[in-house]
Amino acid sequence: MKFIHYDSSDILTGDLIADAVADYAAVLGANTRTDTIAVPTVGEDGAVQRTTMLIGPASEIVVREAPDDELEPEDPAFIRRLRDAAATCGGQQPVNADGGRRFVGAAEGDQAS
Repeated sequence: MKFIHYDSSDILTGDLIADAVADYAAVLGANTRTDTIAVPTVGEDGAVQRTTMLIGPASEIVVREAPDDELEPEDPAFIRRLRDAAATCGGQQPVNADGGRRFVGAAEGDQAS
């Protein structure tokens, strides 16, 4: 589980989902574009819900580890939608200083390496 810290809120979601949101925000920022996305999140009652976020060049999000939870949401279709949208938003790519792969989890069985 990870928290996405966004506009003074901590949004709890799955590891791969949080990383994909950060990946998408980076691509949008590189292309001076914005988007609203409905992120699968975990509410205070433990139920999976959707949290809408506006992300783009001015987004200041922080992704950090949260306590593990057996009910971690997984949503490969959501990650695929972000990956596919990123491919159409412009030709500029963000700097990839850590050398990580973007949009891990978009393919069935795709795991972080």
